[in-house]
Amino acid sequence: MTGKLKTLAILLLFSYGLMLYLALLQTAPGQPLQFHADAPLWLTLQAALSLWLSRRTDQWLQRSAQPATLLARSARSFSLSLLMFVLLMTALQLLIDLATAQPLLLQHYLRVGLMYVLVHSLIAAADLLWRALQQQQQQQLALLRAEQHNQQYKLQLLQQQLDPHFLFNNLNVLSVLIHKNADQAEQFLDDFADIYRYQLQQGSQTLVSLQDELAFASRYLALLDQRFPQSFKLEHSITAQQASGYQLVPCCLQLLLENAVKHNSASALAPLVIRIDIENQQLQPQLIVQHPLRPKAFAQPGTGKGLSNLQQRCLTILGRSVEVSPNDPFTVRVPLQLAHANRLTPNEIADESADY
Repeated sequence: MTGKLKTLAILLLFSYGLMLYLALLQTAPGQPLQFHADAPLWLTLQAALSLWLSRRTDQWLQRSAQPATLLARSARSFSLSLLMFVLLMTALQLLIDLATAQPLLLQHYLRVGLMYVLVHSLIAAADLLWRALQQQQQQQLALLRAEQHNQQYKLQLLQQQLDPHFLFNNLNVLSVLIHKNADQAEQFLDDFADIYRYQLQQGSQTLVSLQDELAFASRYLALLDQRFPQSFKLEHSITAQQASGYQLVPCCLQLLLENAVKHNSASALAPLVIRIDIENQQLQPQLIVQHPLRPKAFAQPGTGKGLSNLQQRCLTILGRSVEVSPNDPFTVRVPLQLAHANRLTPNEIADESADY
């Protein structure tokens, strides 16, 4: 009801403006303004009829699905409603003239018909344009929702790939320890349960804090130390305040540490030092993870799925790619996001889109 009253008010303002303009054109300089206060009211009724015919015609064409394109349907709707409006109003004017015994002059009806064409053109064309823009916006919004759902589905698939990758690697380690040392295997299992719990809790998140990832990396390295005593070391000078100010994709450091262990030789006498730093802290912050390149003599060739998975998740969530430098030292630059950045996740975008 509010929308109809708003539309009627707009038509009334349009009618008063148009009739005032026509009165000014018809009034000679120095002559009093010939403005009839009731004329805009009649014009408002005519404009309302024009708008009603235009919208009903457009709805009928839309239901019939002919023509299919928006431009063709709008043109057909405008033409049909214009013809009906001009014929209806001209016929009404003819009946009024017959009832009041007015002379029937062709020139008069041509002038009246042109006025009705002008009225309908201004009203119907503006309304059709406005509704076409609204429909186009709705279509774009629908495409945005579909794209967000698609991105969300892809992200879920990428995150699901992490679970078996992490699980099977550590089950293999546990299998070896069971045959070597039962106590060590039990401790490994306890630590593994804590780490896997983090994997389950954070793996489904879009972004996690760098502070949580660093804590996870420390626990994961402690887990590795049970199998490879003092062979791998993790170093960083990132403060707790800095770490809490950044976010990144979950389980990122676990994947990079796994790759370092899998492809590089290390021992207690020559430990592999993995260094973590933050670069470009304000513009486009990155997490730098690097270590010396020490290829194993008989290492199995990697599939590249881990880094590919990380690359796709970063592109999907942050819109920035992972940079890999295979030289010595082996360096990976992972995009970070400021924790207070006003950026929406795919879920939040989909939710906001649904609110329109």
